[in-house]
Amino acid sequence: MGDSADLLQLQAPDGARATLSLLGGQLLSWITPDGLERFYLSPQAVRDGSAAIRGGVPVCWPQFNRRGPLPKHGFARLSRWRVQARQADRAVLQLTLDDVPAQLLQDAQGRTVWNHPFVLTLDVQLLPGALALDLQVRNSGAQVLRFTTALHSYLAVDDIAGLQIHGADGLRYWDAVAGADPAFPLQQRAITFQAETDRVYPRLARAQLVEPGRQLWLQQPDSMQQSVVWNPGAALCATLPDLPADGYRLFVCVEAAQIDDEVLLPPGELWQGGQHLHVA
Repeated sequence: MGDSADLLQLQAPDGARATLSLLGGQLLSWITPDGLERFYLSPQAVRDGSAAIRGGVPVCWPQFNRRGPLPKHGFARLSRWRVQARQADRAVLQLTLDDVPAQLLQDAQGRTVWNHPFVLTLDVQLLPGALALDLQVRNSGAQVLRFTTALHSYLAVDDIAGLQIHGADGLRYWDAVAGADPAFPLQQRAITFQAETDRVYPRLARAQLVEPGRQLWLQQPDSMQQSVVWNPGAALCATLPDLPADGYRLFVCVEAAQIDDEVLLPPGELWQGGQHLHVA
């Protein structure tokens, strides 16, 4: 998984294990007591800090995608975090970020586009049959803090062709592949995958991933009002240097997100989001 000095391990009494990276403050692996790996990590993932780690749960903050002047998905996933607290008896690890390399705060012309103080914290806890990811943002500055965010979870699947995602039936979504035509189509029955998929749904309060021999439930709080579902499909995957050509078959991203409307966080206030995953 790369430089062992960057890696942290969590172990639960029931045998569940998790691996995190200080680079990106990123969960890379969650192995449940049944021995199944629940996250996908590309064997070609870049681990030198020049790009985000492809897989696990990248933290997109304070910008989603290219919706702003910062690097794609912001600087949190490209920064080195530090350990704030660890409780081995409760299988809890807390990582924090409050200092960012200057070049990540600049646009392509070298102009500073971010100078707002903040404290970003990720709590990771292994629970019986579950994983809790809790993201907190504290505005430590004197002005309103504006941001968008997502937990870009790469969930492992046996084969994307056999996957169904339940919990979105009857919702209208934004289709980033089709664009505005048709505008906000209606999801009917389960989400399935035949080609590149890139959709923004209203919050999926409880999504269920189902395929032969594997199930997973996802929940996200009211503070994250969108859920992003993404798989690159064969054609796009072949153009991504940090994914094997057939890597798209082995994962789906279901992201807890707050991206349509910026969070406006007053000075001294705390915002909380997250994603909880359950196998039983």
